[in-house]
Amino acid sequence: MEEITQMVCADCGTLNPVGSKYCRLCGAPLSGGEQRADKEGSETESEAQGIFCWACGARNPVESRLCQTCGLLLYKGLYLPVGTVLRGGDYTVGEVLGQGGFSITYEGSDTRLHRVVIIREFFLYDCCFRQGTLVSIATPSITPAEFEAMKQRFRQEAKILRLLNHPGIPRVYDAFEENNTAYIVMEFLEGKPLSRLLEEQGGVMEEAEAVGYILQVAEALEAVHQAGYLHRDINPDNIFVCKDGRVVLVDFTAAEKYVAGEEVEMEPILTPGYAPLEQYARRARFGPPLDIYALGATLYHLLTGQVPPPAPDRAHGIDLLPPHQLNPKVSRSVSEAVMKAMALVVYERPQTVRAFIEILRGETG
Repeated sequence: MEEITQMVCADCGTLNPVGSKYCRLCGAPLSGGEQRADKEGSETESEAQGIFCWACGARNPVESRLCQTCGLLLYKGLYLPVGTVLRGGDYTVGEVLGQGGFSITYEGSDTRLHRVVIIREFFLYDCCFRQGTLVSIATPSITPAEFEAMKQRFRQEAKILRLLNHPGIPRVYDAFEENNTAYIVMEFLEGKPLSRLLEEQGGVMEEAEAVGYILQVAEALEAVHQAGYLHRDINPDNIFVCKDGRVVLVDFTAAEKYVAGEEVEMEPILTPGYAPLEQYARRARFGPPLDIYALGATLYHLLTGQVPPPAPDRAHGIDLLPPHQLNPKVSRSVSEAVMKAMALVVYERPQTVRAFIEILRGETG
């Protein structure tokens, strides 16, 4: 019988034709490792083992793309290879810095201006796969039209950030489409997310430090509102503390334009615990109090070490204990300011960020 030689991907276990440079399923580089079958039709080691799901551990046939047990994508080679060139050589992709549900973040290089940058790539974690550098839809749960709409929402983030000029908001250098997806090139921020700083301090932060961070975020948020936008996803993960002392509000993926006093429709994108009750609705009179609630919830988390209960749970009787009751080191005045910001009823909250800043500054002395 004729011998059959195929390339086995080290990341996902998929068999590939001889001479392939990239895995045909996950896009990972193939490093020359070959899988040889002694006789045509005999089972290779990879076929015998199958592909094991990284999430639930279930075994799947080699050719599977989705786990037959949990439904998640089986491949691990999600990322662009280091050294990938974008926009005709203007940018070079470096190491992966993080991944969310909507995008992958890379450290990158601006080859024209010789500076380090952040490159964000639109990539829906549970709906996309990569063939070489090209991004494609991997599940019938999303249509091409829906994918395109979400990609344009991603690009909208760059448009919003370019309108804003504030040290507490990241600068955008470029935005473009390539590889059937979209990219945003931003300034490189050296530091840590506030959530990581909180972890390093044992889960609870001293009042003076916590209030200081929130006041800086509030100043940036005021600029966002003045431009006619709501951030809609303020939480410790989306606040970045730089080594130079800057505190930067990041991730404007959920941002939407609003008109004061007018009823508008918004997609209910939110983070439970930080989102007010009205954010769960698709149509309402949305305004600055929405973000003020999230700002108060973030301060609550910093001071108590606890994520507040989701607003719908509170509306059904779950109590929100004041911060000073959970942490005796928190002053009564700061505790009251947090509770005002987190009032369930919109009109019981401070109506502007400036009003919240004045309450927090005045009460903290």
